[in-house]
Amino acid sequence: MPRYKTRDGWIEVDNWGYQLQGRNAPLSVEALARQPHDMLVIDATRDGTDATRFSRRDVAAMQDGPDGRRLVASYISIGEASDFRDYWDEDWTTTGKATGRLTADAPDWLGPVNPDWPESRKVRYWDEDWQDILFNDKRSGDLDKIVKAGFDAAYLDIVDAYYFWGSEVKKSDRQPGDPKNDTQAADRMVEFIKDMTDHAREKNADFFVIPQNGAWIIDALKDGGRAYRNEIADYYASIGGIGIEDLYFRGDKDENNRFRPDEDTIRILKRDFLAHDIPVYVTDYITGDKRVATFEAAAAEDGFIPYAAPDRDLDRMGDGWEM
Repeated sequence: MPRYKTRDGWIEVDNWGYQLQGRNAPLSVEALARQPHDMLVIDATRDGTDATRFSRRDVAAMQDGPDGRRLVASYISIGEASDFRDYWDEDWTTTGKATGRLTADAPDWLGPVNPDWPESRKVRYWDEDWQDILFNDKRSGDLDKIVKAGFDAAYLDIVDAYYFWGSEVKKSDRQPGDPKNDTQAADRMVEFIKDMTDHAREKNADFFVIPQNGAWIIDALKDGGRAYRNEIADYYASIGGIGIEDLYFRGDKDENNRFRPDEDTIRILKRDFLAHDIPVYVTDYITGDKRVATFEAAAAEDGFIPYAAPDRDLDRMGDGWEM
């Protein structure tokens, strides 16, 4: 069972919950505080905007769960920029939305639209101007605000952007200086995450991050040979776990796909993370007692910590807990 050091002592995590928005209403501190989980992953704000950020008192209330102190981690996307976040500038596209064509005012780090989430665009995450939006010396970045609010950790989404820039990006979307291959892209992502974590630990020595997806990032570094051994060690020292989506029930539907375990990724997660004492948190998007039981049993057998999310919008907790 994973154990994490906090200012209040050690906390063990046997189960977790994951919710990024309320259902037809903003996230509620009171409802989240009632959740039974050892760790909560939530957005840093009630509705995605800076004006509704959770305060230090709010976070403390959520950390004080019904069974005692628990971990509360804040979601933050580090591989994409979204048009509903406060840092977005409408002048960057012809329509003001992510789906519009880029204008001359668009920053060099802004990349192509994510077709699955059209409110977001890929970013060149290694670009200093993008990184400054997340953390900076003035302590005004999104990560800085998460640390200041008292969150125990940050849950980093779109870590697998390294694979996009290494293998998937179209030639027409490439710029000079973009990574030449997966290993170079993975190295830049690992350096980014290390710098981010080091920066946060200047204010909270116990702070850690949990990258979501990117299960093959260590494998990509290993392909670069012995030169990347230090980078791999730095990555392990920065992260307190890895989150993975759609590992067992996989397919084209948003929820309730067939039970089809991704055996290759399961093998890599065991070899590159569990074997190095890095816990694996798995989210599959399923409903129904039979599916959930199958998922939880399979994940437990593999040594992972499961969370069955009832829908991909992550607007309610599983097991009947709703807002």
